[in-house]
Amino acid sequence: MGRDGFKIQLVQENIIHNFNYIKNYTKKEIISVVKANAYGHGLKEVVPILVEGGCNYFAVARESEALEILSLNIPNINILIFETVEDFSILKKYKNLEMVINSTDELLELIKEKVNFSQLHLKFDFGFARNGFIQNDIDSIKDIIIKNNLHFKGAMTHFFSSDINETIDIQNKFIESINYIGNNYFDIIHSQNSAATLLGLGNGSTHVRCGISLLGMLDPGIIDYNIKRSWTLSGPIYNIKNFSDLDFIGYERIKNIFINNYSKVGKIKIGYGDGFSKRNTNILCHINDKEYPIVHISMDTSFVLIDDSVNLGDFVEIYKDFDKCNAFLKMDHYEYTTLINSRIPRFVIK
Repeated sequence: MGRDGFKIQLVQENIIHNFNYIKNYTKKEIISVVKANAYGHGLKEVVPILVEGGCNYFAVARESEALEILSLNIPNINILIFETVEDFSILKKYKNLEMVINSTDELLELIKEKVNFSQLHLKFDFGFARNGFIQNDIDSIKDIIIKNNLHFKGAMTHFFSSDINETIDIQNKFIESINYIGNNYFDIIHSQNSAATLLGLGNGSTHVRCGISLLGMLDPGIIDYNIKRSWTLSGPIYNIKNFSDLDFIGYERIKNIFINNYSKVGKIKIGYGDGFSKRNTNILCHINDKEYPIVHISMDTSFVLIDDSVNLGDFVEIYKDFDKCNAFLKMDHYEYTTLINSRIPRFVIK
């Protein structure tokens, strides 16, 4: 990390609390989605925390993420990969790896390659334009299943609408499709995302599949005071200079920066090289419970306008108020937390 570096801290107790709360609330087993480096929280940090909390089922988007989990050498867990793996032989090598089938061509190829279908999930798409079978495919899929006597680990879909009625309609179509094919061909059924899970939707599913809520983040419009935030991004002020001594702040002339009534600038060790993009210019950070603007972002360093109450070593917290940051950046919190890359270390607070 280096002296005065920024870090992400994860509160283990809160992640385990969220897992147990959702499990008790839904009365279902949880498939924990930890794709995109666990939404920027840190894959290698979050997975062991969830395992300690009782989770044994994880989902990722890509093969590389599954291999990263496998490198942790955690026994008795299963890992579902949403995207198609490069070589199906990896499923034969690792029996605890599972994969989603996203097209008829993939299904036929998997039959030809004699992959164990107890490691495979059939995905249905009801208008999301992602991967999966559409309703017009169902008759042909049913014929292939019956002809080849296939038995899958699971069937899944994905909720994509923020409208509750549309979500219920998708779930109904999904369960109708499963029943039409024959639910005896599937061990488990899963459809929820975090929002639908917390809204109590997803009738007919055996498992819930959620990610951001486990980490303490809620979708816009969702309120649940039982979900506890687990993530902070912070680091100290390591240098302070008076404007009277400066012509530039970073690469920007002071005259081009709106400095308001501030007379000093503090430097912090985070920049766009860490995934903290220039889009964050003028976002408010928190120092000693007061808000201050970050007015310039370079590759390795950012600059904060400060007053006389701020001293060297005072800690700066970025993204403390997700709602305000979402509004400023015009993006959701799980988008910008995911951008913070591995140059910023993750630490678990136990």
